[in-house]
Amino acid sequence: MITSTEKQKIQETDAQRIIRNKREILDSIYVTYLSVKLVPLHKLIIQFVFSLLLTLLYTNPMLAELLNLKNVNDPPLSLKILIPSLYTAPQIALFCFLFKKNLLMFFRKFNMKQIKLSVWAGIFSLGIAMGINALLEYGFSYTAADNTNTISFVPSDSFILIVQLLGEEILFFSTFFFILKLFTYAKKPQYGISICISSFLSCILFGLAHLSTYDFHIIQCVFIIGFPCFIKILLLLKTRNLWCTYSAHLVHDLLGVLIVAYGTLVSQQYL
Repeated sequence: MITSTEKQKIQETDAQRIIRNKREILDSIYVTYLSVKLVPLHKLIIQFVFSLLLTLLYTNPMLAELLNLKNVNDPPLSLKILIPSLYTAPQIALFCFLFKKNLLMFFRKFNMKQIKLSVWAGIFSLGIAMGINALLEYGFSYTAADNTNTISFVPSDSFILIVQLLGEEILFFSTFFFILKLFTYAKKPQYGISICISSFLSCILFGLAHLSTYDFHIIQCVFIIGFPCFIKILLLLKTRNLWCTYSAHLVHDLLGVLIVAYGTLVSQQYL
């Protein structure tokens, strides 16, 4: 049975749909702001600091030496499963412990409409990243870092993405919520400005967290990896569901890996 609200959405014009989407996003900005305001500051600080420190440890080249992975070309599957799990599992455990009363604020039921929206958001964010990369490379004589780990991607590595990206999402949004929380103490709240600044700083920090992975190319990390994350903020405001942002992130990275792998395969055939 189609409800009256669904009938109105079907019958509305493109202009009406745009106005409705803008109104929904503005409402989501207000709801997100108030929701974060209700979360105790110390919980956000603990999650943010823990996720950041764990990310610094996880991306530190010394970890590979400690685990004797520096000269290992094909680590066993058990090790591939263990390493990303050690990064993500503690963050999930702490997140669930700190926000067990607020989990519905972050995670909701994942429906088919949200799945489609997440896929399109992932594709769109990848398109933005590729566009920024092309602009930097051809407009400013920029050369991206060679990522041999991506080029040598094998199917078993998909588990690393599935697990690791969930940890990355917790890092990204713990940063976003922590910064947004600081704005809630203002006497005259500016909802839109607060969201924009929190998003901007979160994207920069998220990009910088990839420095060791991309040979410390700051421009690549900030502009190509960090800035497209704005799409995830918009997706969060639209759905208020971190499962959507995680799925969009997964689609983004998997498509990027497939494109790079295909380009590498084609170039090797012409050598």
